[in-house]
Amino acid sequence: MIARVISALLLIALIALPLWQGGFLFVALILLFGGLALREFYRLVETEAGHSLASLGMAVSAGLVLGASWQREEVVQLAISSLVVGGLIWELMLPLHHDRLRDWAMTLAGVLYIGWPMSLLVRLRTLPDGLWWIVVVIAATSACDSSAYFVGKWFGRRPFAPKYSPSKTWEGTLGGIGAALLVVFFLAPSLVGLPPWRALFLGALIGPAAVLGDLAESMIKRRVGVKDSGALIPGHGGMLDRVDSLIFAVTVIYFFALWLG
Repeated sequence: MIARVISALLLIALIALPLWQGGFLFVALILLFGGLALREFYRLVETEAGHSLASLGMAVSAGLVLGASWQREEVVQLAISSLVVGGLIWELMLPLHHDRLRDWAMTLAGVLYIGWPMSLLVRLRTLPDGLWWIVVVIAATSACDSSAYFVGKWFGRRPFAPKYSPSKTWEGTLGGIGAALLVVFFLAPSLVGLPPWRALFLGALIGPAAVLGDLAESMIKRRVGVKDSGALIPGHGGMLDRVDSLIFAVTVIYFFALWLG
């Protein structure tokens, strides 16, 4: 627990300045975090029967993030096209000693699962009040993760999704969703000017999104038989373990912000 708290405080200190400044520093932070998470994903899905095109996937994901930062949609289009067409051409050139189609599909999956949401995070930062939208979503997902952990540890009795994550309980899940809802309800009106009813609605979306993001990663880890995606962050596991909830939640809040105009 001490390692978990210290790691969380260090992460907050690491992201504070880039988040506040925006621009190059923030993009560099997203490239770093996204690259680490994506590399962990590729290591999870690699097997003796096949290997993803990790270098291509990471390059394409970087292209998505940079295209979002530069607001150049042609860069995003080029990155996706390079992955779809270039990846298949590359697989055609290699010997058929294992499942090449799976390799390509896993490479594409990693980019869509991690690279695309990371680019949405950069797009969100460029919106009016983008800084505060990100503060809201990070605070909400952190509250969801922490509350789900502690409520589940202290009061959890009924399993939530035992085939994917035996330790998750309904009590912890509902505690996490409730915490996310309260954080958004109290922060969003003052930070981004949402009316209370819209803040309540957004909170009701972000909580389940964060829970499902965490559960989705648990499904992947369960499939390959590991507990954590890595050991980079003491008390938390890997980078993907730290951003799994944010991946889903940022997608929700980005399109919610666009809907508001």
